[in-house]
Amino acid sequence: MNFKTTIAVLGVLFLVANVSCANKLENATPTPSQQEQGSVLPGYTPHPLLWETQKAESKQWSEHVYNLIQQQAPDLIQGAEDITTFCPRYYSLTTNERINFWGLLISGIVKFESDFDPTSRMHETTMGTDPVTGKPVFSEGLMQLSYQDVRHFPFCDEFDWNSDRHLPPADPKKTILDPYKNLNCGVKILAQQIHNRNRITVSKGVYWAVIRLDGRHNKIEQISALTKKMPGCMN
Repeated sequence: MNFKTTIAVLGVLFLVANVSCANKLENATPTPSQQEQGSVLPGYTPHPLLWETQKAESKQWSEHVYNLIQQQAPDLIQGAEDITTFCPRYYSLTTNERINFWGLLISGIVKFESDFDPTSRMHETTMGTDPVTGKPVFSEGLMQLSYQDVRHFPFCDEFDWNSDRHLPPADPKKTILDPYKNLNCGVKILAQQIHNRNRITVSKGVYWAVIRLDGRHNKIEQISALTKKMPGCMN
């Protein structure tokens, strides 16, 4: 075999090897669905969040909340002074289980605030005028938030009244009714409250009436009954 023939044969072998290697890599790459299933809490199958039995698209809400907790509110994972009200064995949970718990708690708040309806709106008759909209204050979306929240919580700046003002009140295209933008703001508000007070339930300075101690709209007992159903929370 002369030199040129040898080079040609080696070239063919090299190409075959590259194609074979590329095929193996392609086959090893997870499909999008596989990536979604394992990207947030790897090696762990979460206990379903409450909205997952009610809304077809809400599995994506769950994934979004898990990402939020890990990336934007990791202090939640450490717990809170009254955490055992909602999960008696919280401090025995793994990190993934703790993230799952917080997602479950957030979905419990959402259950009693908006009944999992992203376009839910409620006129707050005792709160006057929203300084951002110039209209009566409305609590809106999954976590029942308001445009004025950006004044107190700068991280809620995804709510864009200038864009939304021309849309019908319950139009799902409104930024405040986008479930992901709504959760972005709400989860961070919850994290800030717990960072400042080290409690989930407080008598004043709490954003949501459903977790306000001694409030007439208190749903603490009902929410804790739901979160305690998560495996690992009870003895």
